[in-house]
Formats: sequence, structure tokens, C-alpha cells
Amino acid sequence: MDKIIIGIHGLGNKPPKDLLEKWWQQSIAEGLKKIDHPRKNFNFELVYWADSLHPAPLNPDETDKSDNLYLSERYVPATKRKMNKPGGIKNKFINFFKRQRDKILFNETMHVKFPSFTDLIIKHFFKDLDIYLTQKCVEENKSDCLAKDIIRDRITNGLKKHKRKDILLITHSMGTIVTYEVLIQSEKELEIDSLITIGSPLGVPFIIDKLKNDLSVVPGDSDKLRTPENIKTEWINLADTEDKVAQCNDLIEQFKSNSNEVRPTTHSVFNDYQSEGIENPHKSFGYLRTSELAQIIDDFLCRGKSKFIIWISKKFDIIRYKLLSS
Repeated sequence: MDKIIIGIHGLGNKPPKDLLEKWWQQSIAEGLKKIDHPRKNFNFELVYWADSLHPAPLNPDETDKSDNLYLSERYVPATKRKMNKPGGIKNKFINFFKRQRDKILFNETMHVKFPSFTDLIIKHFFKDLDIYLTQKCVEENKSDCLAKDIIRDRITNGLKKHKRKDILLITHSMGTIVTYEVLIQSEKELEIDSLITIGSPLGVPFIIDKLKNDLSVVPGDSDKLRTPENIKTEWINLADTEDKVAQCNDLIEQFKSNSNEVRPTTHSVFNDYQSEGIENPHKSFGYLRTSELAQIIDDFLCRGKSKFIIWISKKFDIIRYKLLSS
């Protein structure tokens, strides 16, 4: 059976679909090169949903940093340069404020005792997440426009398009939330080989609470969420310990195994992404080029093939990679 890697991006506005898809593919290729298994011909497709919430994409040609469409974080190959962390009183204050915000968002007691305060922070700081969770359309004049339905349909159709293939699904950040709901609601229509979640907030208390419904909770144990039945082989969660969004990343305690004995297992990785010398341990490009994810992808692409065919294919890929790179 043919194999395909499908990506689901995360929160916020994005560059145009073709460019973001190219950058995801380059990041994955960079990781495969890192483990000495370079590939140029793997089948990859990005399901793009940023345009459901944003009228215009980020503009890679915009030079005005104050413009709303300025693209501040681009894909660049990993560098060994020392990262520069911003200093000064202003940044110390910003970091302090972020820590206080995180204590609220990632604290189960705070969420239970003060749910309205949590909702206020979500609404103010995570506009896209608020739109998705509250089903408010970005176009307020359209009463029939529900963000959840539009985004879910985009992902569902993207998966159905390749339903006759083995699918390795890689989802980032808020994309992991939407993808989980899509898989739960389409268990009889969709099937994937493996799910990889990167930089996922699925362990955050208020996210878990929002995901609980008749389909997602374990019968007789409402404290746990179900692992979708349509994940056949594995669900691996990758998280950088410095990634605040993935801070509550021990998902194995939150999800019950499906009938295939699959439930999320979390592995710590180092996200080396930086832009203009400033690190961002949540960025998708950094996760996509980790050696851990590269090994998962290589194992998926090799699964079901004879050792001799795998050996020949890898030798051929290495030779072709060197020729194309020269």
C-alpha cells in the first residue's frame, strides 16, 4: 500500500499554503539527513486551515515589522550559533507576566475554581483558539459560519482524500486538538497508521475539559479520554521541556488505550528552532527536524518492506541526494 505523510499546522496566521508545505517538507528532509537516511521523494501533503480564520496569509515579502502580515519566523536550516535571549527590564517584565499567565492556564485547580478567568485569558491571548472553542466565525456577519465545522471539514476531507494509503499524521499545537476531535468523530470513516503530536496542548487541564463529550470520554471513567479507534499502530507525542504549550505533556495518564493497544507515549526532544538568534522551542520547523521524529518517519516509510529493498532504497536515496546537492 502507498504511504503518505500528512501534516496539520497549528495556531495563528501562516504564510501561503504552498510555502508552508514546502517548509514543512524541508524540515522533515533535514531531520532525515540528520540520521543519515536522506530522502528527496517521500510523499507529503499539508492540510492548510489558516485561511479559515485569516482573510490574508502572512506575506514573506513584507519588510515592515509592524505590519500585521509581516512574517517573523521563517524556515531556516539549523545552526550551531549561540542563541541570544532578549534582556532588559521590558523583557523581564514580559517574561514574568507570561509565567503568571502559564500558572493559570496549566493549573487544574485554578481552572476548576476560576473558569471564567481562564476563559478571559484564552479570549484575549489566543484568539484563534477562542474562535475554535466557542464556534464563533471570524466573519461576524455570517451567522451560519462556524469555525469548528469549517476547520474540521478541511481536515476530514484532507484525510479522506488519501484513505486508501497508509497515513502518518503529524499535527502541531492547536492542530492536535482539532485532529483529535476529527478522529474521534470519524472513527468509522477514517483510518490512519500513526499519529504524531508535536508541541501539543492536549495535556492542559482546560483543553481536556473542553474535549470531554459523549464520544470522547471513556465509558464509566469520565476522567479519561479515549484514544481514537482509527489509530492502528502508534500515537507518539513529542515535547520540548521548554515548550510552554506542551508543558503538561504526560498524555499517557489522560488517555485510555484503544482496542489496538494504542495510546499516547510522550518523548522529550530538543527543538532547536531560532529566528534572528532568538529561540522558539514551540516552532513546528524545529520539531519536524528532530532526530526522534526523523526516526519515526523512516520506520514508517520502511515498514512492510524487505530488508534488502530497504537497503537498496537507502543506498539509492543517499546517492541521489548527493548528486542533487552537488
